[in-house]
Amino acid sequence: MGFRRPGHAMNPTDRTAQGAGDRRLPVMLLVHDRVLGRRLLLHVNARYVAAGTLALLAVTAGRPVGVSGSGVRWLVIVACVIAVYNTVIRGLARPRSDPARATEARAFLRMVLLASILLDYVALTVTVWLLGGTDSPFLAFYLFHVVISSFLLPRPAAAVSVLLAVGCLAVVVFGELWGVLPAANPEALVHREGGAGWRYSAVVFAIYSSLFALTAVLVISLTHLLRVAEMENQRKTRDLEELSSMRREYLLVALHDIHSPIGLVGMLLRNMLKGVCGPLGPAQTSQLERAMTHLDRLETFLQELRTLSQLDTANLADRMTEVPVVFLVNEVLDQEREHAEVKDLRLRLEPTDAVGLVWGVPALVREAIANYVTNAIKYTPEGGAVSIAVREGPGTVRLEVRDTGIGISAEDQARLFREFVRVGRDNPLAKQAKGTGLGLSLVQRIVEAHGGRVGVESRLGRGSTFWLELPSCQAVSGPATA
Repeated sequence: MGFRRPGHAMNPTDRTAQGAGDRRLPVMLLVHDRVLGRRLLLHVNARYVAAGTLALLAVTAGRPVGVSGSGVRWLVIVACVIAVYNTVIRGLARPRSDPARATEARAFLRMVLLASILLDYVALTVTVWLLGGTDSPFLAFYLFHVVISSFLLPRPAAAVSVLLAVGCLAVVVFGELWGVLPAANPEALVHREGGAGWRYSAVVFAIYSSLFALTAVLVISLTHLLRVAEMENQRKTRDLEELSSMRREYLLVALHDIHSPIGLVGMLLRNMLKGVCGPLGPAQTSQLERAMTHLDRLETFLQELRTLSQLDTANLADRMTEVPVVFLVNEVLDQEREHAEVKDLRLRLEPTDAVGLVWGVPALVREAIANYVTNAIKYTPEGGAVSIAVREGPGTVRLEVRDTGIGISAEDQARLFREFVRVGRDNPLAKQAKGTGLGLSLVQRIVEAHGGRVGVESRLGRGSTFWLELPSCQAVSGPATA
């Protein structure tokens, strides 16, 4: 309809999705999961390069580095194993790398990614042991894999990946310490006493430079994807704002066009009830009175929609002035006293010396008060009481409407101020009460537009206290600050 639910911002991640692991909202696919297949293929290519480099190092540079004999063979075997499982991963990921299939392939690709990280840790652990163990500069690649898993996996899986890295590191460190793993000491990879040799320095420089480059490529590419997704979300937000503006304008036109014929129909029905068109029988009178009741409800609904459209389109700051809350409360009580007397309710304003001056739009503040009072009357059984209290605090004016009504459960209180929500459907009194479910959401919208807040304190079967707080005139320097 063009208006937003109170407190409901257009946000790609709903609060209920926080910490939910795989239970993310579909929009998150745009930022992360949608490109998971392509990220896997990028890592496949990087893994082929790593396997080839490892094999080349073993075959051509084994002796200069200080690896010989069985060490060379084991490095070649590790490189071949990496190439084999990497080929399997490529075969699994490539058919599912299309972002259009991201939703259906997401869970499977995450399993493939987790398996690939596990295999990488095993291969890296063997490689680190062969190339220096606890003294090997290749230990830093554990950190690189932790960074990858933290970017690409949900939090629980990323935590498991970190634990795997810690476990593999412990195998190398403590296995060498306790003699379970024989120490491998390639001359160019182990820092000897008496200073670092040129081969050790060159290898360390080459390894860490490569690690920096790989990390930079990964982070920059992911950041680029996030920026592209952010720009797309901003564009969609602008489109939605434009659409919302069009809907608001349409709502204003529709309300104007509907109001005139409804007013005319109401006038004609009242004329018939007064006998302008001739005498009516009891059955005809009953039917016309029922029609008038439904028409009055429709007019109330249209009035609420008009108020909502005002909040969306009008510049409230230009219409704000000093508003005496106590005066408005007395106005509302005079208007609603007849409805209270029909149910034999005691309706009163608690004695107060306060005037309750706030800075606001009088008609809107009055609408908020009236909604609280009519709701209290509606949901309070016959013979009950409704009292209103106005109190002045530091920089605020607080209004409380207390009733001895049916009360509200804690579960219902959490959604009470949402649009079109009606609670207590199991209670006979609540079933009889007529309404659109817009009243309380309207109160919240009005009060928040004035810089205030609303709330409720209630226990089922023991009545309710609805309250609102608005900034007092003392807290506002004038229209410019309002």
